[in-house]
Amino acid sequence: MRFDAQMKEMWDQVKLPVFVLKSTEEGFCPIYQNRAADVFCPDGTMIPDILEEQERKKLFDAAVRPGDEEQPVFCQVCGAVYSAVLFEWQSFCVCMLHKVDSYYQETQKKLNEAVMASRAKTSFLSEMSHDIRTPMNAIIGMTDIALMQKEIPAQIQSCLTKIRTASGHMMSLLNEVLDMSRIESGKILLQTTEAEIADILHEILIVAKPQADAKQQKFTLTLGRMDQERIVVDPVRLKQICINLLSNAVKFTPEGGSVSMFLAIEEDGSRADQVVLRLTVKDTGIGMSREFLSRVFVPFEREESALTSKIQGTGLGMAITKNLVELMGGSIWVESSPGEGTEFDLEIPFQKAESDEDICRNVLCGRRILFLDGQQEEAEQVIRMAEKLGMEVDWARRAEQAVHFINDGIFSGAEYFALLVAEQVQDVEILSFLPEIRKRMGADFPILMLSESDWKHSEYMFTRAGVDAFIPLPLFYSRFSRGLYAFTQEGKNEKAVNAESIRRDFSGRRLLLVEDNELNREIAEELLGMSEILIETAENGREALEKFSSKKPFYYDLILMDIQMPVMNGLEATRAIRALDRPDAGTVPIIAMTANAFVEDVRNSLEAGMDAHVSKPLDMDLLLACMERLLTS
Repeated sequence: MRFDAQMKEMWDQVKLPVFVLKSTEEGFCPIYQNRAADVFCPDGTMIPDILEEQERKKLFDAAVRPGDEEQPVFCQVCGAVYSAVLFEWQSFCVCMLHKVDSYYQETQKKLNEAVMASRAKTSFLSEMSHDIRTPMNAIIGMTDIALMQKEIPAQIQSCLTKIRTASGHMMSLLNEVLDMSRIESGKILLQTTEAEIADILHEILIVAKPQADAKQQKFTLTLGRMDQERIVVDPVRLKQICINLLSNAVKFTPEGGSVSMFLAIEEDGSRADQVVLRLTVKDTGIGMSREFLSRVFVPFEREESALTSKIQGTGLGMAITKNLVELMGGSIWVESSPGEGTEFDLEIPFQKAESDEDICRNVLCGRRILFLDGQQEEAEQVIRMAEKLGMEVDWARRAEQAVHFINDGIFSGAEYFALLVAEQVQDVEILSFLPEIRKRMGADFPILMLSESDWKHSEYMFTRAGVDAFIPLPLFYSRFSRGLYAFTQEGKNEKAVNAESIRRDFSGRRLLLVEDNELNREIAEELLGMSEILIETAENGREALEKFSSKKPFYYDLILMDIQMPVMNGLEATRAIRALDRPDAGTVPIIAMTANAFVEDVRNSLEAGMDAHVSKPLDMDLLLACMERLLTS
């Protein structure tokens, strides 16, 4: 029996449409189709020849590897939808068509609904972000204004500072919901900058430690090797990762339990320009079952039990954490047992950033300091850091010994540059001892205190006792060196220049502030007015365009432009200003000052012709630095 006859005998009995393809040098060629397929092509045309070009290409591409079902192939034949099943038969490729009209239509309907729901969710989240950021800008702005007032009582200043920190945490909770949506759509991007790990850790502890204290938990921080303290990182995202892990540990640990954090930054043996951050967060909480561990990083997953039923949460924190860690090129893993607690470990690589270590070392090298503390571990750390700076250190374990060191230094002519002292020393009351040192050494002698306490709570007492500055614990080399450098003549000159530069440069400059929200406009005027810049306002983009057009060229030195406004939004107004036929239209600096805070929002601002983008709630240091850069460039 010939091969063609075998095919006809086998496939003509099948009631489903079947056709056979043969591979040639030019591609695939249809050589046969059964009676069920002939119904669609009574003129002898083969089914592949009546398919749309895109469908035919998908079919032939699938024929290269028949049986591969990773990507199902659908095609329309005479208005009906069919699923193509391909498989090898001898040296040919056989395609069998299954009618899937109802399934395809139902699936397409669900897909369309899912797309519409996703768009609606994205739109809702974007609007919610803007609407929440607007009142948060008022809260944070008014707090900043209050903090800028002179002679604020220490307790009120402490309260305002904590309001500012809590407001930032509130924004992080909002961002958590928004981030999950953006992670799912693949739109989340990192915004890296050079940052000190000491500053990042300090902001993490401001949020995490009070949470543990509120539940009377023992919170322990241990620092490992710190081979590099300045790194290239997205500080907001790194803080988000750490706070998520610590908040979870506190949340799922009963009162009286313990939470610990280990942090180290070590050289990457494979790359000289890179370091690896290692973080461990461990608790003695309720733990997780082995079954749930495989789902701990799945969005909206929470282990349901009698112990967790009263603990609130979205089930998004760990999913976001894992996605952010992997976005940074790192890895995270977890170990846990019910009733025995949980341990999260992660490793993330970071690029090294340039530091100012050489500046501090050059100025401080050869100077001599006295350290008063009875703790061996802290003394060894101070001595190690001081020696790295090329400084000499005398360690006094007791107050009496410190007095002897000071007397010997005066008599020998080798006086000390500064005194570093612990908050508590066993044999003396520090508040009584330090005034005596101040009398002996004079008003210009620097006295610095090392403490892990909240400095705002005790600043008044210790300042009156003679303390000039505070260096927070845990001790970082960068803070240690900058703390001492600040009391050199070079450090004092640098501080004076930084304090005066913004006010000096902005005096006499004219700013057009475009903001539709009256309260936010008032806050911005109050905060910016402190820089001595002249401010005019507009309530929408159309009014801003008219004011700019009506003034002589170069009348305005800078424009701060909100985005979402009635009549004409900020993007439209910026395009209109840039399109004006006048010499300053293309050069006047325009800064977006908006609650639209996502990466694509920044891109939209720049594409519209703006020079920079500052998100609300406003970070005044960032805004003023941006203004200074644009006005002096």
